[in-house]
Amino acid sequence: MKFIETLKASLLASALASVVGGQALAARCTDDIANLPAAKSGARAPAETEAPLDPMTQLQLIAREAAKRSAEVGAARLLAEAAEYDLEETKGGRYPQVSVSGTVGAGNTKVDGVTTQKGNLSSVSLNMSSNLYDGGRLNRLTEWRTQLAGSAKYGAAVTQEQVVLEAVTTALERNRYRLQAQVYQQYARKMSCLVEALEGIVAEDKGRASELVQARKTQAQTELSRDGALAQSRQIELRLRKLIGDKLSLGEGITVPLAAVPEIGEINRQIEFGNDAQQLRTQADAMDSYARAVVAGQKPQLNWALSKTEGMAGSAKVSSWQAGVSVSYSLFNGFSDKAASMAATKRAESARQQLAELLASKFARTAEIYDIATTSLERAKRYVDVLRDSERVRNFTFQQWSQLGKRSLFDVMSAESDHFGLRIAYVNSLHDGFAASAQMRSMGAGLTAWLMPEQKP
Repeated sequence: MKFIETLKASLLASALASVVGGQALAARCTDDIANLPAAKSGARAPAETEAPLDPMTQLQLIAREAAKRSAEVGAARLLAEAAEYDLEETKGGRYPQVSVSGTVGAGNTKVDGVTTQKGNLSSVSLNMSSNLYDGGRLNRLTEWRTQLAGSAKYGAAVTQEQVVLEAVTTALERNRYRLQAQVYQQYARKMSCLVEALEGIVAEDKGRASELVQARKTQAQTELSRDGALAQSRQIELRLRKLIGDKLSLGEGITVPLAAVPEIGEINRQIEFGNDAQQLRTQADAMDSYARAVVAGQKPQLNWALSKTEGMAGSAKVSSWQAGVSVSYSLFNGFSDKAASMAATKRAESARQQLAELLASKFARTAEIYDIATTSLERAKRYVDVLRDSERVRNFTFQQWSQLGKRSLFDVMSAESDHFGLRIAYVNSLHDGFAASAQMRSMGAGLTAWLMPEQKP
């Protein structure tokens, strides 16, 4: 009995010594959850330094830099500009076409073996022509080019939206793994404290060596998890730099504006007029216009023409002019006009079916994303209450083990594992909600419209 009392006294003395006066170690090994990132506006992430800019401004800079640096966005914009020039080319057919031509050389003309003209020849001709009637073909072609230009603009906007969404979600993922690394670092620090305390205990009681081995194993596993999170953060940081460069100084606070989930009804209304839906609509309208242009091209085509020629044939001056109206009409072309018209009509119908599928898919996806966003953020809020209780449990368990000897190391390790597992789950739930909120906005009017309202398709 006396031996047991002596052992308890020895263990208590070792534990108290490892705590540095009974309080220093407990303070160093106890983590407060007050600095956890919160799902409410204005909250800050743990160990977050003061950001140079407010969260909304940071998100806006991410969007602008991503759009400015993306070669994919640049290529889409160039295609939109090219479509505008195609439209101008078609519109040019409304105006008279004027051309000039000239010849210089030598010639010899004989009639019944008698030379009638010989010597140097030179002439210059001025030609003008324009359309009088084409059955509306030029107007339909102009409509076709106009709608193609509109489709190209919407396509550029869709491409930009994809790039902006990628940049924002990449920034969110970087923050996710940074916070995970912070949590694992705190866990590793706590395990280090336990190892330190156990080293003092084992120095007095060699029979507790297995507990020290277990604590060291958990510490090593935690450090591996921390290093894995840091590696993920570095790799995502490289992807983010590719998207926005390395000049922006971003803090974890960029998540704050995304804590507000947009209403699903408003997003569904915006989906019907989103850039991708408008792109398909204009493509369908363009194909309809082209089909009508093909039909109009089979009607009689009337053009007026005027030409004037002045020249020299040897020493003789030559002058002529001609004016009139030409008519052309295709009697038979192997049904190629009908085939071209039907092909355009089929493409228009295909675009409309793609539009119907797009809207149905996005409406269904919106409901799913909205549920993910709201439940993830709500779950994160509930984690806060659970974490407060978990914080108290782990502290009580640690104190009872280190100071009173009433708990086993297994109890301490279990409490720590549960607590830090909850913190990782909290971080993941929070960022799942933020990412879903960003995707919700992207599916509606778009992140570009939210973060870069000055840009319109």
